Amino acid sequence: MKRMFLLTLIAALFLGCDSDSDADTTTPMSPEFAKQILDVSYGDDPEQKMDIYLPAGRVANLTKVFLLVHGGGWKEGDKAELNFLVVYLKTNFPNHAIVNINYRLGTLENIGYPRQIQDIAAAIKHLNDRTGEYHLSKNYAMVGVSAGAHLSMLYSYRYDTRRQVKAVCSMVGPADFSDPNYEGNDLFTTGLRYFVGDYPTYVSNPALYNEVSPSRYISLLSPKTILLYGNQDTLVPESQGQIVHNKLNQNLVYNEYHEYDMGHIGWTVEQLDDMQDKMTLFFTLHF
Repeated sequence: MKRMFLLTLIAALFLGCDSDSDADTTTPMSPEFAKQILDVSYGDDPEQKMDIYLPAGRVANLTKVFLLVHGGGWKEGDKAELNFLVVYLKTNFPNHAIVNINYRLGTLENIGYPRQIQDIAAAIKHLNDRTGEYHLSKNYAMVGVSAGAHLSMLYSYRYDTRRQVKAVCSMVGPADFSDPNYEGNDLFTTGLRYFVGDYPTYVSNPALYNEVSPSRYISLLSPKTILLYGNQDTLVPESQGQIVHNKLNQNLVYNEYHEYDMGHIGWTVEQLDDMQDKMTLFFTLHF
């Protein structure tokens, strides 16, 4: 498994510089052949870009889509950081499409909420409007890391009114900002300012904190979810995954909660291998 992971990382380094890349989405694309289209614009802002990886033999209304959302505390980060997941998904789900998105990063003058949720909606609309051109279905699984996992859950649980997201993977994603385990977490509250504005604690604006907490919107209709968290995470407490796990159980929604002896992002090769094994089984059975 370690050798496979190292090969995945090596492949990821070259993924963004494939000479077959093409950002022109107006050219007809034969579904017989695999195609990658990098830096596709789904909005007018330069940050609204996404990479699209189309499998060979894709079929309109049948080929499912993985949507990847990077982390970075709502204020930084880039889709290139998830290229390792692109390689992993292409290897394990060769008949699925993969879309890796950038979104407008939050600043103190122009916060992330609700713009980043609007960006996810715009990216999905771009794909939905071109299912015939890309030869894809409107069935999505969202995979997010950290802040990207928070956005994935918030969009899927609250904003996906058409129920097109069928499965969600949260890798160390914030889920409930009323959690008392966040009290005194300066690193967390510093980053959250870029998403909700100058409200440093839950009590400073509980209505807003609740509004952007994915766990508040879990229902019987929520998509199946896999939760991957660390019990040594000083940024996103392990209780965040447990809260979602319990809420999904209460609503009889299939979910898996997996806890690791790790911090926020510093995963070992063995831990990431195990996460990917669990993701493979989950998506094979539930997406």
